[in-house]
Amino acid sequence: MPAEFLPPHSDFSAIHAAFARDGVVILRAFAAPERLAAIRAAAMDELVRRVPPFELEAELGYPGAPQQEGEGAATIRRLRNMAARGEVFAGWAGDSRLLALIGALLDTRHITLTQAHHNSLMTKQPSFSSDTRWHRDLRYWRFSRPELVSVWLALGEEYPDNGALGFIPGSQHAELPDAAFDALEFLDATHPAAVPLVARAEFPSLAPGDVVLFDARTFHAASRNRSSQTKYSLVFSYHASDNLPLAGTRSASLPGIAYHLED
Repeated sequence: MPAEFLPPHSDFSAIHAAFARDGVVILRAFAAPERLAAIRAAAMDELVRRVPPFELEAELGYPGAPQQEGEGAATIRRLRNMAARGEVFAGWAGDSRLLALIGALLDTRHITLTQAHHNSLMTKQPSFSSDTRWHRDLRYWRFSRPELVSVWLALGEEYPDNGALGFIPGSQHAELPDAAFDALEFLDATHPAAVPLVARAEFPSLAPGDVVLFDARTFHAASRNRSSQTKYSLVFSYHASDNLPLAGTRSASLPGIAYHLED
């Protein structure tokens, strides 16, 4: 199971070592209950208002997703552009404790949040959610270096039956042949090179306020939601400010938000 750290999450050396080894760590009870409640309330308001940009389950058509016409066709999979949707989200994205940890993982005092990737409120509905197969986020991200850290905040309980993320610890270091991936760069879990990797997969359960930090090169996946309650998560991704998105790619389509840590 990925390494877990309890408050006050101040042992940066241990967190860094675990992240370097596994490509994923869990910070238990990182978000205070009152802050979590404010983020969740604002997120629910945004979902009710349905202000674009957002992505529908039916648009992607992953296994289990509804059809583009018929019941469930309007089910939102993710709200995009969350950092710009209000101070409660921008404040979380720029949280000083969070940025200090990310700076330690990226070995920099100059951090940028990418608004082109993640920057989303993720939802999984009980009846109209889908399976996301094993993949690395770098399949569509284009930066000078592959060193990005994602921050996943659980707004409620997350566990395998409601579509919690699973990870393959240490997979950020794996080198696989092109034949182990399909045309969309999802991993073929039956490929001989992938079988022993997938056998190491872990699906940790999260409580509200838990945070997962994971490397953009770490394989992760999630099933559809088989529970009776919708699951909500907020996810942002960061890179060192000198790790620039490649011109002309989607990664460069929106300006990042830069943060500078105090000495």
